[in-house]
Amino acid sequence: MEKFKVPLKLNNIFYVLIAIGVASLLVGFIVDSQRAWAGLLVTAYYILGVGLFGGFFTALHFVSGSKWSVVFRRVPESMLYLIIVAAVLVAIILIFGMHNLYEWTHEDIMNNDHILQRKSAYLNRPFFIIRAVVYLTSWFAVAYYMRKLSIKQDEGHNGPSRGVLAAISAAFLIIFAYFLEVASMDLIMSLEPHWQTTMFPMYCMAGIWFTGFAYVILITSAIKSNGGLKSMNEEHFHDLGKFQLAFTGYWGYVAFSQHMLTWYANLPEETVYLERRLHGVWASFTVFLWLTHFALPLLILLSSKLKRNYVMLSRVAAWNIFIGFVDVVWLVYGGIQENNIHGFPFKWMEFGLFLGAVGIIGYSVLNAYAKVNPEPVGDPFYQESVHFHQKH
Repeated sequence: MEKFKVPLKLNNIFYVLIAIGVASLLVGFIVDSQRAWAGLLVTAYYILGVGLFGGFFTALHFVSGSKWSVVFRRVPESMLYLIIVAAVLVAIILIFGMHNLYEWTHEDIMNNDHILQRKSAYLNRPFFIIRAVVYLTSWFAVAYYMRKLSIKQDEGHNGPSRGVLAAISAAFLIIFAYFLEVASMDLIMSLEPHWQTTMFPMYCMAGIWFTGFAYVILITSAIKSNGGLKSMNEEHFHDLGKFQLAFTGYWGYVAFSQHMLTWYANLPEETVYLERRLHGVWASFTVFLWLTHFALPLLILLSSKLKRNYVMLSRVAAWNIFIGFVDVVWLVYGGIQENNIHGFPFKWMEFGLFLGAVGIIGYSVLNAYAKVNPEPVGDPFYQESVHFHQKH
């Protein structure tokens, strides 16, 4: 099968978007370095989430014995390289920006805060860096091996069995879930070291699933619009749209549960999370997020006709991609607003960083996809996927 060629026009668009993102960050450091560091953390976490979703979706595909998603499986497999990009950005933050973001890295604050002193065995710079290295390396190593074995299926009888791929995938799902819990607490929750809740990692996971499905929809639509993925039909997009609808609802459920439990328990170490985000300019920003992250896409995606039209579905996905970035801004900026973030949470720098993140993701995924067979023809369920919901 002929490999997909990324159109020069698309790559040029990605270059421009990346340039906008880099320029926005550089100007941000000149204008407001504290906000720029927070923006870099938002971008790193956002890109990391998309990369992790690619590994998650691929692993879930093999563990569940999925057949319908075989034809476009190379797309989520190609997302894993975003973990490397995110790791580079996280490394920059760990080396140069920790002191600007995390108050527990300040010795004078630690020495005068008995609550932080009790958490010092976990919240300290060396252990923080070790944990980051462990989970970033583990995620990429297992996901890369899983992709390598998947590609090897196309070699025919010498390829790995589905059982082997399912075993590797099960290992990835375990480290995905466990280390994502650790990473969400490290990178975002520790921005507010006095605050704690057991719901937060699940909220982060729901956001990753929501944004990840939107990227799969948009990228597969882009490939199909440029002559690739000929075996994908409206039924594949319909099911992707149903997953997008499902995880829109799931994100709303988790968000409501976290807020309801915080209100019901009324504990000071938990209520500070909402207290900061429901006053001043943050109140309107929070309401905007709730409406556009949950209510709006939920109502639109109820249409079965829209979900079968990949052009219309990709437009909804594009919005979800944007609002997923806004959600990460809400998480990060809301945690450090008292000292670092002034004025409305989303301004020109954040929009520029969003465009840069889209450019990085689009360029990385499409060019990684172009290096391998566009469809996994060696998978034993390939033909069933090609004729998914079609009359023979």
